[in-house]
Amino acid sequence: MNRAGAAGGSATVERAKGMAGIVHVLIPASFGDAPPDQPIARAWDYGWQNIHDGLDGIAIDLPALKLAGNARGVIPLNIKVKDPIWPGRDMIDVSVSVRPGEKRTLWLDLRDRILPHDSLYLAIASAAPDFDATALDGAGIRLVFKPREAAKAEHVADRFNQVADNWGFLVEEHTASKRAGLYQRLFADITDLLRVDPDHEQGRAYWADINYRPENLPPVTPPQAPAGVPGWAFNQVEDLKLVRRFIEWWIDERQVSYGDFGGGISDDVDLVQQWPGLALMGAIPDKVNASLRALSDAVYKNGMIENGLGRIATDELHAYEEGLNTNAARLYLNWGEPKAIERLMDNTRGLQRVLLVNPAGHRHFASSWYGGRKIYRDEPWSWQKPYAFTVLHGPSLLGLYNGSPQARALVTETVDGWLAHGKPDAKGVMSYPNEINWYSDKERVGDGGGATIPLQSVWTAWRFTGDTKYLAPIAARVARSGPATLNDIPENVYDTLAQGGAWRDAVAADKGSDPYTLFVKWQATGDTAPLAKLHGDAILDKLQHEWMYTKGHWWSDRVEQPSQLLQRARLGGIALSRNLHMPGHAVSWQFAEAGAAEQVAILVPNATPTKLRVIAYNLSAVAQAATMSTWNIVAGEWRVAMSTSTDEGKTLTPLAPPTTALLERSSALPVSFAPGTTTVIDLELVRETMPVEQRPDLGIGSDDVKRSGRRVDVTVHSLGAVAAPGGEAQLLRGDQVIARAAIPALPAPTDLLPKTAQVRLTVPAGASASGLTVRVSLRDDALEVTRVNNRVDLP
Repeated sequence: MNRAGAAGGSATVERAKGMAGIVHVLIPASFGDAPPDQPIARAWDYGWQNIHDGLDGIAIDLPALKLAGNARGVIPLNIKVKDPIWPGRDMIDVSVSVRPGEKRTLWLDLRDRILPHDSLYLAIASAAPDFDATALDGAGIRLVFKPREAAKAEHVADRFNQVADNWGFLVEEHTASKRAGLYQRLFADITDLLRVDPDHEQGRAYWADINYRPENLPPVTPPQAPAGVPGWAFNQVEDLKLVRRFIEWWIDERQVSYGDFGGGISDDVDLVQQWPGLALMGAIPDKVNASLRALSDAVYKNGMIENGLGRIATDELHAYEEGLNTNAARLYLNWGEPKAIERLMDNTRGLQRVLLVNPAGHRHFASSWYGGRKIYRDEPWSWQKPYAFTVLHGPSLLGLYNGSPQARALVTETVDGWLAHGKPDAKGVMSYPNEINWYSDKERVGDGGGATIPLQSVWTAWRFTGDTKYLAPIAARVARSGPATLNDIPENVYDTLAQGGAWRDAVAADKGSDPYTLFVKWQATGDTAPLAKLHGDAILDKLQHEWMYTKGHWWSDRVEQPSQLLQRARLGGIALSRNLHMPGHAVSWQFAEAGAAEQVAILVPNATPTKLRVIAYNLSAVAQAATMSTWNIVAGEWRVAMSTSTDEGKTLTPLAPPTTALLERSSALPVSFAPGTTTVIDLELVRETMPVEQRPDLGIGSDDVKRSGRRVDVTVHSLGAVAAPGGEAQLLRGDQVIARAAIPALPAPTDLLPKTAQVRLTVPAGASASGLTVRVSLRDDALEVTRVNNRVDLP
């Protein structure tokens, strides 16, 4: 310490005794900032301020250390050179040993740096007990520089990696406050990157994202439509390609054989909510489904589900994200799969312990912190909150599939409990509380997070019952925030509800050019120019964010290349997007040739359950065969007419006389799209048949067929709304039945517990077991919920 009264004093420096064996060395960037009580330096300066070159490394000339060696006769030293913009980070950390009394020069070959106008800080430590600053008297430190351009590469690469890594940790919180240490470090990194390389494209993109300034994203050059190709069609398939490229990158580069993507399974399950939409639009469906199934199974391999709920106790949103959401997502691509259905049954049973009728007679969430082993119902956990409604996704799908009374009741009664708290304002517009206490039925605003999530269950309750009371919260939402807020309802609301036409016209009249408004302008007018613009804008946005959302390695639940409007266009509604529940898609696509989905642009305008139109433009030079499956439609006999058009469907040239087809949820209709042509398919309900959700159903999955030699054991599941009266299991080679066995009558799983029968088939002597298929069916081939779960190829 210096005992003088001023920094310029001349007293002898006295160093404290007994300090740790570490010496801190601070090298100023300049001596120009002279102390106020000392003379100004003349004819001399030192430092690297404004120097053009970059630091290559540091040479340390160690004096002959007059210290005792250790048991091996050497003096251990550790040297750290600190990052000048963040001293908590080392540019090098090296340990060496020197002999007592021997001078040595150490060359520290650092990663190259273009130094800022800040001091350089080193720390030298030793295990020698008598090591201190005096031991280094006579040492020399030399900074060795190299040409700027040679040093720039490592500086820029390191700083950008630091930016990407730090932003990957901060992206969810997205703070902009330097009171947060990680943001302060990130800000220093991005500033130093752009100081040295202000044109760094990804650095600029990151700063635009960090700084909430998307308009500052570096410009990109989008692909341009060839002459003669409609702009909407070209831009749509280019948009689709980018969604496929994003999802395929995550599958190829991040998913491992266990099934997860390395972001933590409870985040990975959020990521794959984007998977079903892409597959249903016809792009890489098998690859996407295999990926989704692998992650879904990883949830169970990892022991994350217990008693139908997440094994760990967590908050009301993350209770959904412990694998309940992938159980739901799996069903979209594996319709009727017994494993998928029975997992949803298990989840529904588990939720019956969380959604309880309170003393006021209302069914509410009794806890906002729960899991399969423990449900916390004391304060402050006894409040229903908006995000809690996410867990009703599974029961909604189960109620859709087979009309499960228990699943439907869980949804409708929970919504009834919420509606019971509705209150009109002075204008008669209803409002509903964000949070409700289970014990007291008291209400509070809460933090407002997820306030629109309950509308998913509201729409589901209306779909289950047809009771217009469930539309009151939707009307209230429109009254307060406008009809554009209905963009989160997966179905085509505007042609489904009586007031929908007026709502659509109001959105279409808006002068805005946000994507949803542009989409509705097309719906209202048939003009495809807004579609060309919205997909063109989407292409730019996706290209600008592609690196960040893939190689940037953000948390897996923070990345998305949106496909909601692509789904609305190609499927007639949104099949699935994160936190949306009731499938709204009218159709889905499976193409015969790989990559064909990106050659055929498709529009399904103003779809309803009783009337559909498909307008498709084939950009390729060959016909593209596809299978169109129907989903959100009324089961029955449909009139099908196929035509071509030269003006996007305004005038039609019939390809053949109209035909009729029996169509329902999961039916398949073969179609073909001629090259360079617009094909129009018109479908209209002629006669209703029994709703699929009221039928019996037999199903088998790939896990249900086991072969041992000539013996084939099959587990048959009853999955329908009513008892299965019995049927037959068959072993097929092509269309030829080579073995058969009776399936006994099975009750319906109305108690949410699996109902199965074991059936044995025998491969005939001398027959090969390869290329065989197991098929199950009801007696007399009666109607089922679906037939897509009736066949499995023999392993």
